[in-house]
Amino acid sequence: MGRPSEAVAEVLGQRSRATSGVQKLAYDAPEMNARLRQAIFDLGPQIRYVACGEGQRVETAQRDGIADASDASSDFFEELLVNPTLLTLARQRGELDCGGLRHVIVAYGNFNQVVVPAAWGHVSVCVEREADAEVVARQVALLIEQTQ
Repeated sequence: MGRPSEAVAEVLGQRSRATSGVQKLAYDAPEMNARLRQAIFDLGPQIRYVACGEGQRVETAQRDGIADASDASSDFFEELLVNPTLLTLARQRGELDCGGLRHVIVAYGNFNQVVVPAAWGHVSVCVEREADAEVVARQVALLIEQTQ
């Protein structure tokens, strides 16, 4: 799908800029976790998209030229509403008697979404369908740990 319309972009307060093959989209957020985001993209070409969410602040970055990309406006709401809710539900269940929560993996039709909790919010990484999402989740958790 394409980019959000000008009206949607204005409502969301979107600022975008292309840097080294990655399209950065920030929604009402300062430069969040730039070093972490780049380290995740550096894991390899299987990384399609990286987002950091902290409360009402969301920042996303998408690799240029990926096939079957989701729309930026739906990505924003996924990071603002869906992924924090998934983490809350899974964390509450995990803390009952399962030893906590490490991460959540959602297997969409075109790609997999890895959502990893952080002390300040969450990191969401979209990976190619053929990639090992479990390995990516462990790598992202380690990178989060190293940058906190």
